[in-house]
Amino acid sequence: MPRLLCFVLAFRAIFSSNADSTHPQPLKFDLSPSSPDQILQRYFSNEQLGQYLQNYAKRCSNISRLFSIGKSASGRWNLWALEISNNPGTDEPKPYVKLVANMHGNEPSGRQLLLQLAEELCTRYSSDPEVASLVDGFHVMILPTMNPDGFERRMRPNIQGKDLNRDFPDPIQAAMGRGWSDNLAPTGREAPETRAVMDWARSHHFVAGVSMHEGAVVANYPWDGSLDRRTHYSASPDDAAFRHLATVYAQRNKDMAASKEFPGGVTNGAAWYPLYGGMQDWNYLAADCMEITLELSQRKFPDKSLLPGLWEANRDALVALLTAAAYGGAWGTVVGTAGGAEPTPLAAEIRVAGISKAIRASRFGDFYRPLAPGNYTVTASAAGYMAQSKEVAIPRDGSGARLEFVLPSAGDRDLQGRAGGCGTAVPSTEAGEGGVPGPSCRGGESASA
Repeated sequence: MPRLLCFVLAFRAIFSSNADSTHPQPLKFDLSPSSPDQILQRYFSNEQLGQYLQNYAKRCSNISRLFSIGKSASGRWNLWALEISNNPGTDEPKPYVKLVANMHGNEPSGRQLLLQLAEELCTRYSSDPEVASLVDGFHVMILPTMNPDGFERRMRPNIQGKDLNRDFPDPIQAAMGRGWSDNLAPTGREAPETRAVMDWARSHHFVAGVSMHEGAVVANYPWDGSLDRRTHYSASPDDAAFRHLATVYAQRNKDMAASKEFPGGVTNGAAWYPLYGGMQDWNYLAADCMEITLELSQRKFPDKSLLPGLWEANRDALVALLTAAAYGGAWGTVVGTAGGAEPTPLAAEIRVAGISKAIRASRFGDFYRPLAPGNYTVTASAAGYMAQSKEVAIPRDGSGARLEFVLPSAGDRDLQGRAGGCGTAVPSTEAGEGGVPGPSCRGGESASA
């Protein structure tokens, strides 16, 4: 069974727009201790959220690690991040994904949905092989609230009055009218919450991510801005892959799939309304993380009674998206050989013909390149080694294609073709029937520094 379908079916079996208020009502919380069975029954206060996460880290210590990526602008709240993996805290060759909620204080449903996802991964890990496969195969990073100060006040911005989704270095603004810029280092003007997320995103090799919002029901993908600052479709270099990932999500969310406002339940950000300083554009260019924005509810701050329905609508879609991003495109490893020595993992550059944006393999040599179904030429290159290109077909069933690159040292040209031979298939149980197409072995092509 294809990997994507397998994960989704397993989780299905397991897990049985109002405008911002000018004078928001203060939040009233049930002050009883938070517990797992109440995740979808109420909104946890910031104190209860912290209590739940600390308890989770103790109950599920074999698959989790709780840490803070920083403090909110008030200094009162930790920005808690929860890592879920069979090797939490250990850097290793697996896909890293991040899920962020409550960026806007008055859009909190994602807080509870991400806690419910974490709970299911813990409680089913030891009893369900498919859940174990997901936990063992990923590092899932969850940030339930990016804006705890705003949540406490039921307000969109942080306590400094900053809209955190307009606070990131922007590729258009940074270019000062000269197109797109990838010089997106911190400016020093970012809110503490923004800077914390930026540092966190660049400290891990995240493949993909989501940011959960409210005010519509749609999966939104880059670009969020347009060069002329007008409202129209603004395609990123990975437009096809982004559109594919958004569609994977929307097709498994019945409300998105049925949307009359957004065909197919998806939209390009700038085609909906352009914005600048957004998180998803920054993540794509600055952190090599293919992030999409999920609008989960027409109503902002939906009533707690709606939480079970929101979980039902989004549970399969979340798992499907993570799997499609990591394993539904081209993925595999890159190693280098020199003089007959043992292969060495390479943090190689991975390029796809026709797509100007490149990614890099991790220091372990593993890479995960989200792609829409179709035929591609994928090239791996590293300084001091000969580049290698392979033709690959990404199937529509979500199974993806595994590629194994073995790059000969630039001084060992006669070793070219060791990765299964030019034009041959590299057998792999992960690659689907027939293996993965072998290298096209373009003679004489060398890696750039």
